[in-house]
Amino acid sequence: MKNRTGNWFFDLCNILEKITLYITMVLCSTMLIIAWLHVIRRYVFNNALTWSEEFLRFSLVWFALLSASIIHKRRGHLGIVIFRARMPKIIKNLCERLMPFLATIATTLTTVYGINLVMRVREQLTAALRISMSLPYAAIPVAFFLMTLYGISHIIEDFQGIQRNTK
Repeated sequence: MKNRTGNWFFDLCNILEKITLYITMVLCSTMLIIAWLHVIRRYVFNNALTWSEEFLRFSLVWFALLSASIIHKRRGHLGIVIFRARMPKIIKNLCERLMPFLATIATTLTTVYGINLVMRVREQLTAALRISMSLPYAAIPVAFFLMTLYGISHIIEDFQGIQRNTK
């Protein structure tokens, strides 16, 4: 099997994965700190933060979708692995060849519809933070665009027989 290092597209996907992982770690830490501050202010000082719940809700969406993109890159979606393991070998092989194509089509369509959604809500403001609703909704096209790129890399890997790099 060939090694995939040195190919600019795979290198780009690896860099994007590292950036996404860093962003999710920062986002998770920030959410934890703000949740603690909210609880302390509410129950100790009887004066809750007015914006924290909205921020945490939107941050959780970003965190979940970006984390899903990392899992997608690593081919680690548990439900798919368990389902595939129970199939007969011939169907399993067919699914292993077909699923990256179907997943890439689905993520591409979700990216396009996500961009459309972001454009439609850009004039709306959130209640507490007073930011454009396009910012929270942007998690959809961003994460699914990353999944589309990773899906293309999976198709190339499978087509060329390149060894998977699943850290």
